[in-house]
Amino acid sequence: MLKTAAFKWLGVLRVIAGLALLSLVFLVTPSRADVPALRLDPKLSFSERNFGGHLQAFHDPTGQLTQQQVASPPYAQQFEPIEDGFNGGYSSGAWWLRFQIQATQEEAAHPLKGGWWLRLGARYADYLDVWLPGEGADGATALVHRELGGMRAGSARELPWSLPAVRLPELPDAQPRWVWVRLAGDRALSLIGGVSPLRELAAVQQQITAAGAAVVGMVLLMAMVSLMMGMALPDRRFIGYAGYLLTLALLFATSENLQASLWFQDSPVAAVRLHSFSLCLHSAAAFAFARSLLDMARQFPRMDRVFKALAFACGLACVMAVAGWYGRIAVALNVLWVLFAVCVVALCAVLLRRNRHAWPTLVGYSVYLLTGVMHFAKNLQWLPFTLATQYSYAMAAIAHVLAFFFAMGWRVRHRERKALALSRRHGARLEQRVHERTRDLRQEVTDHQRTHEQLTLALREQKGLLAMVSHEFRTPLGTIGGVAQMLSDERLGLAREEVKSEAEKITRTVLRMRDLVDTLLADEWLEASSEKMSPVPIELADFLGEKIGEHNEGNARGRISLALDAPELPVLADETLLHIAVDNLLTNAVKYAPAQSQVFVRAGFRQDLRDTTGHAGATSCVRIQVCDQGPGFRPQDLPHVFERFYRAEGVRRLPGIGLGLHMVRRIARLHAGSVTAANRPEGGAVLTLTLPRLASDDPQAREDGDPAVNSDQRGFGWQA
Repeated sequence: MLKTAAFKWLGVLRVIAGLALLSLVFLVTPSRADVPALRLDPKLSFSERNFGGHLQAFHDPTGQLTQQQVASPPYAQQFEPIEDGFNGGYSSGAWWLRFQIQATQEEAAHPLKGGWWLRLGARYADYLDVWLPGEGADGATALVHRELGGMRAGSARELPWSLPAVRLPELPDAQPRWVWVRLAGDRALSLIGGVSPLRELAAVQQQITAAGAAVVGMVLLMAMVSLMMGMALPDRRFIGYAGYLLTLALLFATSENLQASLWFQDSPVAAVRLHSFSLCLHSAAAFAFARSLLDMARQFPRMDRVFKALAFACGLACVMAVAGWYGRIAVALNVLWVLFAVCVVALCAVLLRRNRHAWPTLVGYSVYLLTGVMHFAKNLQWLPFTLATQYSYAMAAIAHVLAFFFAMGWRVRHRERKALALSRRHGARLEQRVHERTRDLRQEVTDHQRTHEQLTLALREQKGLLAMVSHEFRTPLGTIGGVAQMLSDERLGLAREEVKSEAEKITRTVLRMRDLVDTLLADEWLEASSEKMSPVPIELADFLGEKIGEHNEGNARGRISLALDAPELPVLADETLLHIAVDNLLTNAVKYAPAQSQVFVRAGFRQDLRDTTGHAGATSCVRIQVCDQGPGFRPQDLPHVFERFYRAEGVRRLPGIGLGLHMVRRIARLHAGSVTAANRPEGGAVLTLTLPRLASDDPQAREDGDPAVNSDQRGFGWQA
């Protein structure tokens, strides 16, 4: 029985070994001969006459092999079958493809009118060579060579269309015959297509042209709309988006070979280099537009510098593309695009945590990432070549264009809502202030009725004094001005150049003295207002945000940024005087700093070791620092910057009379605070306004003033 069982197991092992050997034979035996031929049969559907399942491919890394060499047995046995369309990506050398065509008995006897045509969808191939079956002069079988591709003139083709096509010869019988195709170039190599009658080929070309023209037209229309909106709002993001769309339209047009079929039929080198240039130019525009859309200069300053460098690198790539060196940077540019999409989506996610209104931008870049990565993975041979991967970039571009347009429209709508809400808050606040002032005035009139006559007399004496001062200043000034006009009047015969020069000096003196009079009156108004201060609790964080928003929408043009060390900064101050002080600080920083430089504002709690009276102690106060990147103060000017009418020699060419910082100091002292001036180590001036903190029962008030704990991570720290 043991012997019988051993024989049974031996038989099973023989069967298993035989099956393994048979499987090995199937694996080793090439399946190239089993690839079916393309049948020239009009009864077949369009998809049944495509290349899918009929192609065999062989890579020639040297790019030097001829058709006779590739057809010889040592190389012919190395061809591998392809399930779908061919995708060679960015490959050196050349790719060889072959397939068989076979006519039916009916087609061989009665050839189709207009003949059969070979559709060769190889948009980015620089050199496309086709060898078709034919007959030599002696009647023997021979091959007919056709030259196509981006680097060959379009006018020399049988059909000067953007879709490369060659006419197949009439086959005399139903025997299958080989067709050989060679692809080479610096751009992505791919091939889709099939065999079609002439009418069907024309319909395919019409669909390609109509789709390309529709996409390009839509992008150009959106570019014009964005440009007009950017000029009307005004909003620089819309203008940048219009430039981005123009580069995208150029990329679409060149990707569909419209430039080769319409403008550069006899200049193939210019057509190919224009397509490579459009890829690099659109990459540079994408980096620049992402910086503007995500406001990287303020939100992500470090990434802003990186994107600037990458945009500059893409600009250099444009020069290399025009010079014909695109093949050296193609792979790096594709990888850079993938990294760009991943990085921008990550930045959008961070931005969404800070501002919930950034979600349309995140959607746009997410769609662009998914489909764009699919397209470039296809170019790098990471994904198979299909219609979905072939046109993924076009679909991604259309989707993200619409998403970005919606995102910027949403941004404009949010800005309008914010402005409307701000206006309503100001209106409600003004109404409340009027009501409170009216109530206080009535109470004051009731309580001081007995002193009304003395108050009226005091006001009358004050007005008389102001009128007398104004009269004593303006009367001689008016006389001087009249004499100056007479001296400069040519009709009086005194039009000598010396007289005119002196008259102009008098006129300038009059204007200067009038400004001094107005300044004195303004200072007198501040003195009068300080005697009637109305301190109210003010949340300084909201107050500074509104003031900086007003200046950013005005002359500052978005240059002022705010950093807060605490979410709430309560102070007790007169709101009108505080408006004047903060306005003067911000206006001073914007006026004396370079035109495009940033102005930083920081507010937080600080712990002073001495109180405002100079006695030892620890008091909690609120500090506001305004830092600019201007020339700063000279050492000899620092002790005098807060003096009335003092102006340094280096800034006297700018308008002003030196009263703004003086008024800030007066307002600070009226609130039992202080203001100091200093220079930043890296350049620029820093002004620090200190106000007493509003009394609070919160024990945490003494702990949140530690500057080491509340150090700023977004731009600057407390300055000396």
